Amino acid sequence: MASVECIDLRRVFELSDGGEEVAVNSIDVTIEEGEFATVVGPSGCGKTTFLRMIAGLETPTSGDILFDGEDVTDVSSQNRGISMVFQSIALFPFKTVEDNIRYGLKYADAEGEEVDSRVSEMAEMVGITELLNKKPPQLSGGQQQRAALARALIRDPEVFLLDEPLSDLDAKLKSKMRTELKELHQMLPKTTIYVTHDQVEAMTLSDSVIVMNDGEIMQKSPPDEIYDHPQNAFVARFIGSPTINMIKGTVEDGVITADLFNRPLPVTAELQETVDREVENNEVLVGVRPNEVNKVSDGEDSIITGSVRIYEQMGDENIVYVESSDEEIRVSIPPNDIPEPDDQFDLTFTHEDVHLFDASTEEVITNELTRP
Repeated sequence: MASVECIDLRRVFELSDGGEEVAVNSIDVTIEEGEFATVVGPSGCGKTTFLRMIAGLETPTSGDILFDGEDVTDVSSQNRGISMVFQSIALFPFKTVEDNIRYGLKYADAEGEEVDSRVSEMAEMVGITELLNKKPPQLSGGQQQRAALARALIRDPEVFLLDEPLSDLDAKLKSKMRTELKELHQMLPKTTIYVTHDQVEAMTLSDSVIVMNDGEIMQKSPPDEIYDHPQNAFVARFIGSPTINMIKGTVEDGVITADLFNRPLPVTAELQETVDREVENNEVLVGVRPNEVNKVSDGEDSIITGSVRIYEQMGDENIVYVESSDEEIRVSIPPNDIPEPDDQFDLTFTHEDVHLFDASTEEVITNELTRP
């Protein structure tokens, strides 16, 4: 195992019109030895380019990549001690599963009984021993992915890289493979960097989640911290489904006011001072997750009043879209609570559930309001 450190890492592509496209912009990050880090972000955010630079498949425009403190920026991919699994799986269709796994040792200093033993060990570890004599076209998608994992792991890599390995699988198989990958990491705690666009994979698999946008790292934190303490509005919006509600407001004279609110929300003197000092025009975004917005029967206690536009039945919950003052609020309610279109909802939430962001910079001010 090895730690991975990226220092001021950049990748810039030259365009045919003479311009430039910055795919990865000045990334500084460390993945500790044995850590399972998931890189997540929207399409085109630079996450795969970032992974390919760590793998040695892409040359950085500038910056350094260190494995255990040793500079590997200019070291070839095959000499970095890495293994990689791709979205496309990339097994040889004309070779048996056994020969595909064995191919992972083609450039390793291993032969004979040692190779046979390692093939058997890897096949048993990923649960495909009975498939060793079959060829990839005879396997299901999940079985092919297990064979690809075995081929990558047989090299005993210092760093294990995965680029959206589950994206082509159906929902049921994805769930099963997530469990198996987590168990595999517990058995073989390799330093692992896993790229995905799926936040469920990121939150369930990882020791840490790296959220990227526009070639930059927006936050690296454990899953619970990413969700509960986002450092900016982008992370708050990207992590969590349904997405967080963001309400435009102003903090003045010790209260938060918003066009959407029936009544102001009081804040502490300390928070007011912070906003006065640091926030342009005192304008903020009030973030509240749908599962933290509650219906109340007494309209006098409500913070927001609106009418039901549509609702979505999700099985374990209903997501209701409530319209108020030309804005939309998403609310999570129990599955047995079936609203009708245009029903009036009186809504409230607690101070502790509010994430407050600077409306201009979108940086966090606080992730938990305190009552004065």
